[in-house]
Amino acid sequence: MTMDIPVSQLGTPESAPSASWHCRFAALAEVTIAFVFVHICYRAIKHFTAVGRIDAESGLNFTPGAVMILFTIATLLLCRRSFSVYGLALARWADGLKHGLLWGLVLIAGAGLLVMFRVHHQAGGPPPAMKEGIAYGLATVAGFLLLARLVRLQALALNRVPTALCAVLLLGLLCVPLLVAWRYHRPLLHTLLTVAWLVIGAAIGEEVFFRGYIQSRLNEVFGRPFRLGGIQFGAGLFVSSALFGFVHALNSVDYFQGRFTFAWGFGVAALGTGLVFGFLREIGGSLVPAVVSHSILDVLARVPTLVP
Repeated sequence: MTMDIPVSQLGTPESAPSASWHCRFAALAEVTIAFVFVHICYRAIKHFTAVGRIDAESGLNFTPGAVMILFTIATLLLCRRSFSVYGLALARWADGLKHGLLWGLVLIAGAGLLVMFRVHHQAGGPPPAMKEGIAYGLATVAGFLLLARLVRLQALALNRVPTALCAVLLLGLLCVPLLVAWRYHRPLLHTLLTVAWLVIGAAIGEEVFFRGYIQSRLNEVFGRPFRLGGIQFGAGLFVSSALFGFVHALNSVDYFQGRFTFAWGFGVAALGTGLVFGFLREIGGSLVPAVVSHSILDVLARVPTLVP
């Protein structure tokens, strides 16, 4: 098996010369309306329903991811769009697992490096300040550029790593919070549920919606005219990353209670990680690498919260 994937096999068009300006405007309007609808929908569920209140009061957050997944699947079915074009296929999943594992570890290592320079953000705590957000954003953009330049070299190196070993390593990494919780006598069930929502609700839900639906939809009409490190991308990468950053800036906003304080530092940091996840989505035409790296980053970032 080779991981040196020709650009023509990535599952989305390299360019879209036949897309007129009104088709592009319609696609931008579609994803913007979808973003607003999904955000209001899951906020309303959490605010007005018993299920949403239980989700919030328990310190979990399954609701947003569930809404994002259901919206994306329903849209693709109703519009008769291809699941594979939108990254929702497991073709070349082993390659995606390896790339995602590598870059999940790179992102975590980068976060650890920032802590050494006194730039850190406690997962689940107050949103990071703008200074911290910019530091995180710039660091992940640097990772994005490194990823682009070394993608072919990674493919050759990762070819030699057994898929089974990568699967075991991923499972072990996701179990780290459980081991830490057991060591420090933290509630194991709540820790397990936290890991579950970080993987299902955050990683899978956000990747399905932002990199699966939004990025792929814009790739269909704008194409991918830009090339970096052998991988092609287009406006979809930047728009999906910007919206990904904005939805995190909205974490401190509650329009149902009249609170409009934006967490712009969190938004800038998420914009940077969104670029990395978006570029991973373009590598193999699948969401697998982005989901894996996103899961590792979110789950391991919770470990410090379990240590007294």
